[in-house]
Amino acid sequence: MKATSNAIEELKRVLNTEENPMAGIRIFSSQVCCGPSLQMSVSEKIPSGDELLTIDEVNFFLSRDVKEMLNGVTLDLGPNGFRLDGLKKNGGGCCG
Repeated sequence: MKATSNAIEELKRVLNTEENPMAGIRIFSSQVCCGPSLQMSVSEKIPSGDELLTIDEVNFFLSRDVKEMLNGVTLDLGPNGFRLDGLKKNGGGCCG
């Protein structure tokens, strides 16, 4: 995974509000009706089993199930929030 400078700047701003300098951004998968959905949250420490990836002084905690999904992906910040450019979709349809 890579990250643009815009995304890194915004994440640094978010993490600067945390009191723990080891805090990071956790990226994980949750199951929804349409299949897996990638989520991001602030985490005070690296969860057991996650892998640490540091990009420009921002710690990312990647759960095991998303590590491969993020190969070749760039985290960017757009007008509607964060997005993962280059994420391969599984081709499944959505419910409803």
